[in-house]
Amino acid sequence: MIQRFQSLLFFFAFLTLLIIVFYFPVLVVNIDDQEKIFLLLADHFSFVRLFIFLSAGLSLFSISQYKNRKRQILISSVSRLMITLAFVSLVFLYRESEDIGVGLFLLIIPYTSLFLATYFIRKDERVIKDADRLR
Repeated sequence: MIQRFQSLLFFFAFLTLLIIVFYFPVLVVNIDDQEKIFLLLADHFSFVRLFIFLSAGLSLFSISQYKNRKRQILISSVSRLMITLAFVSLVFLYRESEDIGVGLFLLIIPYTSLFLATYFIRKDERVIKDADRLR
């Protein structure tokens, strides 16, 4: 059911993850005082890019799992774990000489949308349990 709000949140997370990979710099390297190199996930950091693409794929796959809400919650949790692993690996492995770019902060947006999707799935689950109790 594409018209469900959580399906739109999953799709939004998918789109934002792909946009972050290709358009926003994640780290900034200072070569000289004036020269800076912006590092994108599309060009560097292959294992971090793998985590992001897995999260994006899981977000897109979870849209088709609307009949099984528990599986959707599990997929959303794994997708959030992939975003967390990407964030932590970028922050802790490359913290010495680089500055943090805008793309790293933007990872909060898909994480939050996946969290909200899980919240709305659980809310639907409560509504269905309440309706079954009334019968």
